[in-house]
Amino acid sequence: MIAITAAEKARIEKQDWKPADGTPSDRPLIVPYGSAWRLNHQEDGACVFLDSKGLCRIHARFGEEAKPLACRVYPYAIHPAGTSVTTSLRFSCPSVVQNAGTSVSQQRKAVEDIAREVVPSDYRTPDGPELFRGHSLTWQEMTLLLAWFERSLGDTSVRLTTRVIRILSWLDLLEQSPAEALKSDQFGALLPLLHEASVRAYPVDATERTAPSGIAKLMFRQLLAVLLRHDTVMKTGLGDRLRYFSHGLRFTLGRGKVPWLGDPNSVRTAFMERANAPSATNDPKFAELENVFPGATIEIDELLTRYLRVKLQGMHFFGPAFYDYSVIDGFRSLALMLPATIWVARLRAAREGRSELLLRDVQAALATVDHNFGYSPALGLMGARRRIQQLSQLHQITVLCQWYGE
Repeated sequence: MIAITAAEKARIEKQDWKPADGTPSDRPLIVPYGSAWRLNHQEDGACVFLDSKGLCRIHARFGEEAKPLACRVYPYAIHPAGTSVTTSLRFSCPSVVQNAGTSVSQQRKAVEDIAREVVPSDYRTPDGPELFRGHSLTWQEMTLLLAWFERSLGDTSVRLTTRVIRILSWLDLLEQSPAEALKSDQFGALLPLLHEASVRAYPVDATERTAPSGIAKLMFRQLLAVLLRHDTVMKTGLGDRLRYFSHGLRFTLGRGKVPWLGDPNSVRTAFMERANAPSATNDPKFAELENVFPGATIEIDELLTRYLRVKLQGMHFFGPAFYDYSVIDGFRSLALMLPATIWVARLRAAREGRSELLLRDVQAALATVDHNFGYSPALGLMGARRRIQQLSQLHQITVLCQWYGE
């Protein structure tokens, strides 16, 4: 959904779009949205200005500057960070997930210009983020913490799953540390000790997997149901709501065949139509996706490592950028994107009759689940917060990462 200002509405109307230009003839291009306006949708939920290749007609005809600000920001995500702002990327964009197009460093000036439009002129430095409930960090401490995230992710002597589990391990220890150890003059000395403890606890990749508990699998499937839901304002009728309720119930029960919720338009265009991928004809059962699907391990690890680094460096997993989560709970949520992505990739492979993962499966899966990560209102509800906290208390986030993340 693309909300626009009155000025943007007037500018688009002056562009004088007609059906001969390829825009829909059976609906208005701009419709009311509360007290403002938004761009309308095509029948399949795509923006009225997208062509059959998933490209913007406004951009093609008038240039990037003619698009609404919300469109020009995407796929960037700009967040407050100390005295400045930081920029993350949305992997729901096929170009980002495939690492295609112009590099971010070459677009620095354009991004800075957009950031000036996004951030209000009276911007004031926000307070430091919560490490966990009841304890806040200074921005200097947050910078130090991010450096240790990076150090843990950078150890390529073990698989990505092991690196993520190590971080979860030392964050658990950090959360349990006495208040005295968390003081600013002690914080910098504490982090390397916790990191080393996590390496000793998980020195090598696990050779055996431990199955998650039944309640952990149930909560994981509930998370998947939210990540895979891609309804738009075009799909709010009773029939649509009943269908989504039915799908959610089937994910909760985890029995029989997996309901197919469909691909976002960008994923369908980039990974199915452009790649000439075979049509999915199989309807796999939930039980089939419990099995390990071998595949392009190195390439998949590189993709998911890049994803985690972008989210961490862009601080796109806590605070106002992520439902006001604490840093530790935010990372736990981010860590669950690893098993969620691989599970959805298995689903895509199984629907095409394969039991082996291709890089394309994981790219499409990541583009699908990241569409809602940090943006779906359902993930900001109290129930979603409790799910993360309960999985952590049950020590099941690590188990889920190991069971589904390989």
